[in-house]
Amino acid sequence: MQIQFNTIQKRVLRNIRHDLLEAWTPQFSEAEINNTFDTVLAEHCSTATVEDFIPVLVEAEMLNRLRTDSLLAAA
Repeated sequence: MQIQFNTIQKRVLRNIRHDLLEAWTPQFSEAEINNTFDTVLAEHCSTATVEDFIPVLVEAEMLNRLRTDSLLAAA
């Protein structure tokens, strides 16, 4: 399923990505964070039943992956 985010949702996702990069780039490369973020976002978009929660779910999963050193390798 292809999800079309509205302007506010796009801004929220952009801000989440930016905040994660700002907080975690010293420990992980920007490419690792971006690659994992894109993968997590795609996974949640493909399985979402309520699209409004996607940004919250993506942020929570990313924080969990960052805290447990479970990022994907940079593409």
